[in-house]
Order: sequence, then C-alpha cells, then structure tokens
Amino acid sequence: MTASSEGFRAYQLLQWVPFALPAPFDDELAAIGHYTKLQRLRSSQALDAWDNAHPEERSTELAAFLQLEKLHLYTQSDFFSPSKARDGYYAKRLSDHLNPAKPDGTPGAARSPRNLRRRHSL
Repeated sequence: MTASSEGFRAYQLLQWVPFALPAPFDDELAAIGHYTKLQRLRSSQALDAWDNAHPEERSTELAAFLQLEKLHLYTQSDFFSPSKARDGYYAKRLSDHLNPAKPDGTPGAARSPRNLRRRHSL
C-alpha cells in the first residue's frame, strides 16, 4: 500500500468524524501523512475513551506481560498470547527476570561475583 492510498483510506475514515474535514482529498497532504496522523490520533483517543469507560481487572498474566514490556524484554511488535498466558508463561518469565537463580540453582536473587583480583599500583 502506497503512502497516497494509505492517506486516502485515512481520509475516508475521517469522513465519518462529526467535525469532518473541510476540504476535499489532497495528494500533498496524503504524501506528508497528514490524514494518517489524524486518523491514528482519532483512533487512539477513541480507544483511550473506551478503556476509561470500561475499566476491567487485568489478569495477572497481562499485568506480567505489560511489566515485561516496560522492562524492554518485549517491544510493541510482540503480542500477548492467550495460550502462553493460560500456561502462566508471562508471570514465570517476569519472576525469573526479577529473581534470577543463584549459581547453585536455587531460586533467589543472584549476586554478581566480586572481583577478587587485587589491584596493584603501577
């Protein structure tokens, strides 16, 4: 899909907005992403309004997934998987990340080995 056709699609979607766009479609505005930007903004605002109007308790798995995302272990291109969540994957991964295994294999915070080498002055 070219930038112009993406822009035209966004322009068409924006026609359903009550304020409507005051001018006909403009290829130059589409080329610079004006319509696409407006549509993304409108869509994000609508989703935020829906989320605020319909608060739901998040599952512990979704909360763990979002925390992993904040820790940059996942990016925006990684999607939440209900099948992984069913198996407790995200909570376990978060727990493993926050509490890595000790060198002897037991759970708990691992300590980094100290540098035992003495420094000699030159």
